[in-house]
Amino acid sequence: MQARKIILLFLIIVVYMVNGCAWTNKLLRSDGEYGNKDTLPVDPFELVEMANYCNTSYRRATAENKLYEIRKDEFSYHVKQDQGVTILIFRGTKSAKNALVTDLDFRVWKDDGLTDHWCGTEPGHCDINLHRGFKDAAMFILEDIDDNYKLEQVVYLTGHSMGGAVAQIIGLWLDQRGHDVQIYTFGSPKVSTTFFENRPTHFRVSFGNDPVPFLPPYPFLHSGIQINPETLEWDESHEEESFFEIDGRDHSIQEYYDVLEEHIFPKLCDECK
Repeated sequence: MQARKIILLFLIIVVYMVNGCAWTNKLLRSDGEYGNKDTLPVDPFELVEMANYCNTSYRRATAENKLYEIRKDEFSYHVKQDQGVTILIFRGTKSAKNALVTDLDFRVWKDDGLTDHWCGTEPGHCDINLHRGFKDAAMFILEDIDDNYKLEQVVYLTGHSMGGAVAQIIGLWLDQRGHDVQIYTFGSPKVSTTFFENRPTHFRVSFGNDPVPFLPPYPFLHSGIQINPETLEWDESHEEESFFEIDGRDHSIQEYYDVLEEHIFPKLCDECK
């Protein structure tokens, strides 16, 4: 019976995704900026650095690497203090509990604080709704960070997969607190039904056929600057490609790191070796 429920849920999500892509693309802005690697608004070295942090976040926590596991390793994060900048690194989906309880909890949750911050206090003006599962994960992690760290004024946040979703939500909360925030995500899902444009600054790196950025489906939307790791072409429209062309192998953070690193340290051609 449980297996049937899981299969039925999967089929419902697939149908929702196929129809949701078309609806989502209709809601996206068509006048956003765009460009290629020559006009990329972020240094590729930064993307490689952040992808490397995300890659190492999947290691088991030890006293040496200072990765912090909370709620019995349900979530993990790492904090780096570097020349007046705090860097927060969040691990992505690791367990079945992450996938079933956190990732698939698509319920929307109104964030009153963000609503007041973005929309003012006039009733009915707008609501800022977050993905319930990712919001809960971000709340647990930020509470632990607040208990153990004093953050710098400038905060960089990065994460892969679910970790990217957590980075976005905590980034919104820290922006609300007055921090100068920059977010770097890799293969991240959507976290809100609101389009935040590029505030706070968000560099969203994603392969066109990575399945995770398609999720959750409409009415959730991506924000920030979308960057293709293969070409370093970028845009602010976030138009989604065909769901039928997805390839789960392109979700690996190692794949993101390897492809981005190739732009910095291109492999020697056979003739040059």
